[in-house]
Amino acid sequence: MSDQNTATAEHRSWQWDLVLQYEDGSLPASAWHEATLTVVTQWYVKNLPEAQARARYAQYYHRNRRRLTNRLSGASVDIAALEAIDQIWESLLVRALNAKSA
Repeated sequence: MSDQNTATAEHRSWQWDLVLQYEDGSLPASAWHEATLTVVTQWYVKNLPEAQARARYAQYYHRNRRRLTNRLSGASVDIAALEAIDQIWESLLVRALNAKSA
């Protein structure tokens, strides 16, 4: 990125910030949904080799899921929503990887 003031640079910065939140565990529970995971998945696919993208996505997905289901202070978590995301998270990565190789 040569020009940090372009719309493309800002969009990429937004994606990177989301990836960092996903990886460091600061992603808010309200952002834990298919749209967020799609952005993270797309970033991984565009920037990492396939094996690394799969491993990194899975590592942080499971870490975040544990964090969200074991929250302190009695905060409620929509377990049904987490279970729905469980069923689609890997398909997001597979779709993105297939699109990249096509």
